[in-house]
Amino acid sequence: MTETEQPTQAGQAAAPSAEGAGATVDEATSQAVARLGATRDEVVVEVLSRGGARPVPGEYLTSTQARVRVSLIDQHTARGRQLLAGLLEKMEIPARVSVRRGTSPRAGETEAPMILEVSGDDLGLLIGWRGETLRALQTTLNLMMGDEEAEGISRRLILDVERYRARREEQVRELAQRLADRVKASGERYTLDPMHAYERRIIHLTLQDDPGVRTESSGQEPARRVVIHPTGPAQGGPTARPDRGRGRW
Repeated sequence: MTETEQPTQAGQAAAPSAEGAGATVDEATSQAVARLGATRDEVVVEVLSRGGARPVPGEYLTSTQARVRVSLIDQHTARGRQLLAGLLEKMEIPARVSVRRGTSPRAGETEAPMILEVSGDDLGLLIGWRGETLRALQTTLNLMMGDEEAEGISRRLILDVERYRARREEQVRELAQRLADRVKASGERYTLDPMHAYERRIIHLTLQDDPGVRTESSGQEPARRVVIHPTGPAQGGPTARPDRGRGRW
């Protein structure tokens, strides 16, 4: 089971779902899962309200309840989770594999990807230096799955370990904003260090609606990098600086 507080993305395929309410998210989830006739390991949980507010005199008590919506995991994702769990078992790494939905579609796709989340103790070995092992494991899993496509949509699964990818994405978004402020203040372009494709995409998406800058990728893999250009004269004021190195944190 996985909890998410993001609303369902437009364009996602409809899946069987049910809603539940209770004093806690767990209680509401149990109710919704029972209504759906599934188990917790078979669903993704969308938290609609965590409740917890004090009841107001004259109002229904249900206004303070937690509310959730659960939907079934598709067969492809379920198969991927089972396969990943088997790989981890053969590697003698005790861990739990759950599912969460990404917050936005990837380039050329209409629905947010399903993410296989690995949790447990001492899982740094699965992440590796700057996530290299995690990316290798993700590639291996998708090759074993056949990187299937349905109706022209990629079924490629995304892996995360102890929310490493989620934290990394947030770091990249913060870096993009800091460097955009620097570029606008100085009026000079800024070239980041080489990044992986999914990190470059985060930079582009984070700054795509900022009228003060534009971004482009240059170079060839594995040295491809993002360049942030100003779209107007220097605005002055303090310039943001990365914590360490050129374009790193």
